[in-house]
Amino acid sequence: MRTDPVSLSYRHDPLLGMIERFLTESGLSATAFGVLAMKDPRFVHEMRAGREVRRATRLRVVACMRDARTRDGGTRPVCPTEHGGRDEAIEI
Repeated sequence: MRTDPVSLSYRHDPLLGMIERFLTESGLSATAFGVLAMKDPRFVHEMRAGREVRRATRLRVVACMRDARTRDGGTRPVCPTEHGGRDEAIEI
């Protein structure tokens, strides 16, 4: 059996587990979350494939999930933008 070197170097990222739980709780698709949190529809898919994420990106993603969870009674999640403002979500 041949071993793929890329698979050997892949480490499970705890942030991905947090994102997966958030997707289950919120009902968002991976694509919708990527657009909301990072303006990147491939973000979660690439993390699932082993993408490494910088600290600033981690903070932004965690802030987005925290903001969406604490938002009171809103029907559409919103996430903070990189400049600290708020960015209305896409229609889901």
